[in-house]
Amino acid sequence: YYFPCQRWLAVEEDDGQIVRELVPVDEAFVKKNTENDGQSLATLGLEQKAKSTTYIVKVKTGDKKNAGTDANVFITLYGSKDDTGTVSLKASKINKNKFERGKVDVFTVESVDIGDLKKIKIGHDNKGNSTGWFLEWVEIDAPSLGRCLKFPCGRWLDKSEDDGAIERIIFPAELQTTEYIP
Repeated sequence: YYFPCQRWLAVEEDDGQIVRELVPVDEAFVKKNTENDGQSLATLGLEQKAKSTTYIVKVKTGDKKNAGTDANVFITLYGSKDDTGTVSLKASKINKNKFERGKVDVFTVESVDIGDLKKIKIGHDNKGNSTGWFLEWVEIDAPSLGRCLKFPCGRWLDKSEDDGAIERIIFPAELQTTEYIP
């Protein structure tokens, strides 16, 4: 089995991901690449892209006192076929200081086909100075599938607030689901 990557694993490079899910490709792609063939690399990229889905994950921190967190936040997307595994939300595309009060952060998550998105698990590791977090909602857009789902939360992920949970399983709000041409 051949699992080429050809992508950065760095917060400050490419799409900011430090973990990648790799898909196996035909042996012929790997053998061609040893000849330094740029065209094969492009074809390889398309081959891998065809087997994966890119999700744009928007996370809204509530506008409450001490709502932001410095803890490390993670998410798992669960579909009808599979799940993404735990994905760290490290590099927000719009805010250097992520998960601050009243702000929306945007992340990219790539995964093999997990089927129709059914639920998510989101939480944090409770590490850092200010760890409690008030999560307003999560929105997950899959442009290649033409679906955008909203996962309302409106609760604390804090050991000393609400029910003390620091991770939650959230289901999409059917009425807030948008379908469009992929």
